[in-house]
Amino acid sequence: MLLAASTQRTVGFAILALVFIGGVVYLLFNIRAAKAEVGSEIELAANRSVALKDEDLEGRRLDLALSANLIMLTIIAIALPFYWLGEPGRQEGRDVDTDRIFTNRGEGIYNEDAECVQCHGAAGAGGAVTTSITNDSGEFVAQVVWKAPALNTVLSRFSEDEILHTLNFGRNGVMPAWGGGGGGPLTDQQLDEIVYYLRSIQLDSDAIAEEVEGGVLVRVQEHLIEGVDEAGEFVHESDMLTAIREAQARKLAADLAEEEDVYLDCTDYPAAPGVDDEPSDDRAAFEAEESDEELAVLAICDEQAAANSALLELMEASQEALDDQSAEWLADAKAVKATAEMLAIDADPSLADEISIDAASGEEVNLPLRWAALELLAADDSDLANIDMYRLYGEFLFTNPAASGTYACARCHTFGWSYDAAERFTIRANGTTESILEEGYVQGDGFFGERLTGESTTNQFESARSHAQFIETGQTIGQTFGRAGGGGNGQMPGWAARTETDATGPTIGNDDEFNYSALLTADQIDAIVAFERTIQ
Repeated sequence: MLLAASTQRTVGFAILALVFIGGVVYLLFNIRAAKAEVGSEIELAANRSVALKDEDLEGRRLDLALSANLIMLTIIAIALPFYWLGEPGRQEGRDVDTDRIFTNRGEGIYNEDAECVQCHGAAGAGGAVTTSITNDSGEFVAQVVWKAPALNTVLSRFSEDEILHTLNFGRNGVMPAWGGGGGGPLTDQQLDEIVYYLRSIQLDSDAIAEEVEGGVLVRVQEHLIEGVDEAGEFVHESDMLTAIREAQARKLAADLAEEEDVYLDCTDYPAAPGVDDEPSDDRAAFEAEESDEELAVLAICDEQAAANSALLELMEASQEALDDQSAEWLADAKAVKATAEMLAIDADPSLADEISIDAASGEEVNLPLRWAALELLAADDSDLANIDMYRLYGEFLFTNPAASGTYACARCHTFGWSYDAAERFTIRANGTTESILEEGYVQGDGFFGERLTGESTTNQFESARSHAQFIETGQTIGQTFGRAGGGGNGQMPGWAARTETDATGPTIGNDDEFNYSALLTADQIDAIVAFERTIQ
């Protein structure tokens, strides 16, 4: 399209040049042919010339002038239609050129001017930022590492207007205001240019699915290794899992030994042979010169390095078997939905025939069967086999760690999840190494997003269907949702595929829409609904 636009621009300039040159040539010939004017004056006035006789005007001179004009008109008559035919290409070329220029500028703002990359990662892949949190009185609580979500899927979650609002006014007290409307340093055009850049880095459906499934797989593996029942006994047992637990316990003990002194930093001490490429003579010199106290510290660091190395080697050796066991667990969990669908059909055989074509994806769907099965999956008194396993799968989606928590509901709905408040060592509250949440997370207890526990979701949404549909579409600024008429601030994203119909700036060609892939499938949303509607 750029080539088409350039060709039409070239044709236009060529026509203009021909007209201009023809006019100049005509003037030159007339000037050279001018004669001194003869009149009644004794001496011609300076602004007068000798008039030509009729036979001179109507002869060869007139023929030349008319011929030149005819040639110029012929050129214009032939060239203008071609220029007109290329006008749509020129307009599209303008859009493409604008898209390229604004995208490049937006990338520069993201990486250099506003340095969004420092928090959200290269190409918007997600990152983290160090920030302080305070209590209700404004007193310092801790310096934490806050998970900054990926932006390479942000247009699947929010409209461009919602993104511009966040850029202007910030979000959650952590994301600062960047636009002039919120007191920030960037102009409206610069914010538009960031939106152009964000368009260029959005992931497709395959890449999104890979990230979501990879994050869930991590949570399943954590469950296999660490999961315990109400009696504190491990839910899953095997020689491999036992070995991993023992290696993790050794690493934890070594970490605790180092953390007894918050000022100890093992990177200040020469590593043991075989741990890294530290020269052996440095190690020998240190051992010969330092006190027993320093040597004791060195032993702590040696044990920590050995424990880390042993755990890493064991995880690498066990990864394939762990992946296979996790995939088997996931298959069993997902199979519960198929069981629910069969039970729904047994209760109402007509549901099996309710197949239609989804307008967005073009795939066959059976929405009545989906909703009927979901009511069974989300019922608090459901007696489906392995229903707890299915809801645990929903919790793993709810707490998905992929892309800095981009796909996790817990990022907004669980206090402290965005900055690992229940973890040791990463949080140092008031100079200690203890976690902020000593009792762990209460999933869905509310934070930036609404509280989901205590029957909140069943009170807000009268059916599992309306609950799932809300997750798919999200909030819209100025519109309430649910039975209680809550929301309206547009902060809850939609997780299904979405179409941008009100794009910022000129759009490419005559297509005024941008289509973005879903972040979660219908099956994944249903698992989350089954979990959320039964959170205690």
